[in-house]
Amino acid sequence: MLPSFDRGIRLSKPRMVALGWAAMLFLLGCANIVWYGLPTFNSATLPVAGALLLLLDGLAVRDRSNQPLSLSGVVLLAVALISTPSTTLVLAAASGLCIRLGRLARSRYEDWARRALESGARSLGLALALPFIDDLGLWSKLCLLILSYIVVVQGARLIFALLWDGKQITLGTWQVSAPNIFSIEMLPLPLAAIGAQMAQSFPFNLVAISAAGLIGSAWMVQRASRSLGLQRRTVAELGQINAISRAIIRAELDVDSLCQLVFGEASKVVDTSNFRLGLFEGRFFELKVRVQDGHHEPPLRVEIPNDRGIVSWIRRTGRSLLVEDFETEMDRLPAQPTYQAEFPPRSGIYIPLMTGDEVLGTISIQSSEPRAFDTDDLRLLSLIADQAAVAIDKARAYSAARRRAAQLATIGEVSRQVTAILDLDRLLPSVVHRIRVSFGYSQVHLFTFDQLHQQLFFRASTASDSPFWQRQGKRLPLGLGIVGHVAVSGEPMLVNDVREEPRFLPDQPGIASELAVPMRVGQQLLGVLDVQSERYGAFDENDFFVVQTLADQIAIAIDSASVFQSQQEEAWVLNALLQSAENFAWVSEISEMLYLSVRLPALLVGCERALCLLWQRESNRWILAEGWGLTNEQRQSIGASATDEQVPWLVRMRSEGESFAAELVDLEQLSSAGLVPYTSYGAVLAQPLNSRGATLGVLLLEQCGTDETWLPRQVTIAAGIAGQAAAAIESALFAQIEAARQHIEQEISVAREIQMSLLPARLPQLEGWDSGAHWNLARQVGGDFYDFWQFRSGPSAGEMGFVIADVSDKGVPAALFMALSRSLVRGAALDGSPPSQAIERANRWIMRDSQSYMFVTLFYGIINPVTGRLRYTCAGHNPPLLYRAATGEIEQLRTPGIALGVIDDAVLGEAETTIELGDVLVCYTDGVTEAVDSTMDEWGVPRLMETIHQTAHADAATMLHAISSRLAAHTGDLPAFDDLTLVVIKRLASANQPV
Repeated sequence: MLPSFDRGIRLSKPRMVALGWAAMLFLLGCANIVWYGLPTFNSATLPVAGALLLLLDGLAVRDRSNQPLSLSGVVLLAVALISTPSTTLVLAAASGLCIRLGRLARSRYEDWARRALESGARSLGLALALPFIDDLGLWSKLCLLILSYIVVVQGARLIFALLWDGKQITLGTWQVSAPNIFSIEMLPLPLAAIGAQMAQSFPFNLVAISAAGLIGSAWMVQRASRSLGLQRRTVAELGQINAISRAIIRAELDVDSLCQLVFGEASKVVDTSNFRLGLFEGRFFELKVRVQDGHHEPPLRVEIPNDRGIVSWIRRTGRSLLVEDFETEMDRLPAQPTYQAEFPPRSGIYIPLMTGDEVLGTISIQSSEPRAFDTDDLRLLSLIADQAAVAIDKARAYSAARRRAAQLATIGEVSRQVTAILDLDRLLPSVVHRIRVSFGYSQVHLFTFDQLHQQLFFRASTASDSPFWQRQGKRLPLGLGIVGHVAVSGEPMLVNDVREEPRFLPDQPGIASELAVPMRVGQQLLGVLDVQSERYGAFDENDFFVVQTLADQIAIAIDSASVFQSQQEEAWVLNALLQSAENFAWVSEISEMLYLSVRLPALLVGCERALCLLWQRESNRWILAEGWGLTNEQRQSIGASATDEQVPWLVRMRSEGESFAAELVDLEQLSSAGLVPYTSYGAVLAQPLNSRGATLGVLLLEQCGTDETWLPRQVTIAAGIAGQAAAAIESALFAQIEAARQHIEQEISVAREIQMSLLPARLPQLEGWDSGAHWNLARQVGGDFYDFWQFRSGPSAGEMGFVIADVSDKGVPAALFMALSRSLVRGAALDGSPPSQAIERANRWIMRDSQSYMFVTLFYGIINPVTGRLRYTCAGHNPPLLYRAATGEIEQLRTPGIALGVIDDAVLGEAETTIELGDVLVCYTDGVTEAVDSTMDEWGVPRLMETIHQTAHADAATMLHAISSRLAAHTGDLPAFDDLTLVVIKRLASANQPV
């Protein structure tokens, strides 16, 4: 097939140079043939040798270097030795053009190039030697021909491969293929001399037998090469699939991450320059991964037709599709592509992602070259798709479960919120905002039903400043739009494509889907909850469940709030301070107490505006905490603050704790300081919020538009409300502080239990050995730890490792660092490495995983329980004391080294000694030797040595008890200043009794 030049040859510059290189060699070969002239056809050499060359090139071995390796060089050299140069060159050029490349040529251009290259290289390699062999002997001729042939042919192939495939690929494949090239093409070349002599001196039947043997050898080499190649490919594929399976299994249960992982793993086995991975969602197809010409493109969501297109066909049938060439196979394809492109692909693979009988999506790879993929690629990609489909299905199920759990949690939170807030003006905006944030809806609207005017009121929305609803006066007649229809019918309405719904009102730009649900209590309509999305097909059964449940909860809250407020209005008027006290007793949140402190005066005192100012001791500022009777614009000042210098009269009120009359309250100062969000004033009363002799804040009450003085009854009620509010606020603050304290204590107690669980539950019981440990913390948690373990395998099998360590700090930080250090040290040592290597490895892990700037000192040793040999390293720790029973002396075990966690490349020393029968090893932390008495005298190492001398004959438990008792006697009643840890290891004098 000729190239389609109207489509353009889209080749890289190095490949275009490779084409030129092949063409040049071909032209040089043709020039040599013209120079020597065409052969005469009465010679029997030309047809016989040509037929033999055709058979040998047909049996060529397909090597990893992407070159055909054959025994044709033997025939060409034999012909060169016995025939004319013109005959030799014609056979060389013709055999190169007729060589069968198969799938080694990945495109038509590479096919032409390799044939031209082989033809020109063969003829040129022989032509360079032919002029110089006339006067030489047979073997001299052969050596010159072999040298010229090998250099030109192999050199031309290598240069072409470097230009076509690049340096990295070429050097990698040729390095592996060099033995094959040498053994198949180069090593047999000397046989050409034998073939030439046989052709001249032996009968034709013997020559035919030799030729048959040569063909048989080529056939056997080809069969062996194919078998070996198939075996290697199978092993490689199994390894790749195993690695891919492990990667997918270990991946997180997130659909997007899995899709990216599948693309990455597929890139290891096939060319993914043009890659698509998409998942079905109803009638929509979401492309999670899109790669075009090696560039990643953003995800895309499209609507797919059910009756046409390859993707639709795969979804219906669940079958894979391999297209080697769209131009030749288009009429035979089970489905036609639906895309339009300037340069459509020439080949591709399309594979379903299936779990059971369900098609979750598709994976497709494409190429602009025909026959770019084969059945091996299809098989590998299918195996990846099977693994990916299972993982994606599990990720989807996990995501759905997590989403439902989040939905239920949010529903519960909204339910708690609506039952805690009694003011609908605060409740409803908070609810719609919470729904939008939690569930990701584009817009959330809440309409309440106006029973008197029989219409819906646009009560709360995430788009409250919508121009559409402003023009409508925030009112909607029944029956108009989707919301109005739901209010009339009393049934929910789900529209996943508003283009198909004539009742849709375009209140917000870009809305594609809408779900409206009525809010009812019994048969009474209270309103409509409406959610919208900018995606088509955005809502499903989960969204319907969520919105319906939320609507029911909000309806109950609205009904309860309305009833409660009306009842409270009457109760407060009749019972004043009694009801005020009950209300403060019912609430526990400070925000609700602040709200009551400004709401109750408006109802019971009769003021039109009320402000609550709180004194913040931490920042020494007054803050506007809550207000009543303010406009929406004025309410934005909630949270404003001012200093004592800005409002001097508040300083006097805070110090005296008495109420101020109107003439003593300077609201101008509050306004200029930004605390009062208005400028027109009436009769004002300032009432301090006093509790236990301290002023928490000030309650400002105002009768707008009047200069009348406050009645004593009003002042008394205001004082009572202020006192109740102050007591409630203080109690809530104390409750928060106490709850926080108890929570911290509980967490520290749990942390201590966890830390104790990290220590060995019991010490190792080794025949001929006795051991014990004592661990005491200065606080509830600390940084000391010790550990024991026995090696079951490795170079230290049968031996016992132990460690004692001290973190540089105390308390919770040290405990956390202790847990990290203990785990990393244990992990580094369990393979049985020598002590210094294991602890150096642990240091690198600690430096990598910790940014706390803390460090830990430790002593680590490995004891052979049979020989008593002790290998150890000391990383800046207090040197353990080794008591020698034979001499009564005590040795300090030291090695060079610093604490772990200080520098990355810490180098630790290592030493070795032997614990003889009766010897005792005592390991300790600095909390033992640095413990002080009331005169600040340290207990010290000498006292510890003295105690060891006096108790060395006893068992480990007795020695520990003696050391801790004498240490306690030294410190007396003083609390422990530092954590202390003791480990005693004693080698018994015999297997049955201590020394």
